[in-house]
Amino acid sequence: MNLETRWSGPALLSLAEVLEYTLEEHGERQYKKLRKQVMEAVRHISFTPFAAAIEPYSDVVGVELRGYKVIPQLKIIYSVVDDVVYIEYIKNSWLSEETMLERMGYHL
Repeated sequence: MNLETRWSGPALLSLAEVLEYTLEEHGERQYKKLRKQVMEAVRHISFTPFAAAIEPYSDVVGVELRGYKVIPQLKIIYSVVDDVVYIEYIKNSWLSEETMLERMGYHL
């Protein structure tokens, strides 16, 4: 099963921030490597969308959000609705869940 994938505005912005930081701090080689890892992870999610664990804050926001770890410091937060995978956010480990949820439009 290969589901359609759609990116939210906050997901695209968070991906851009992560990649920009990686480019500035670690150089072009690491930037390209991380970008490839994220895209491969998204492709994997589209084939096995229910393999990743449901995030504990899903109950608080009322949406079943799942988290797929790309590397230890980076997680793709996504939801699955009507055979579509929605990439909601690219979460760096230093970012609090509260800040991430606020950036996604959830006001706690």
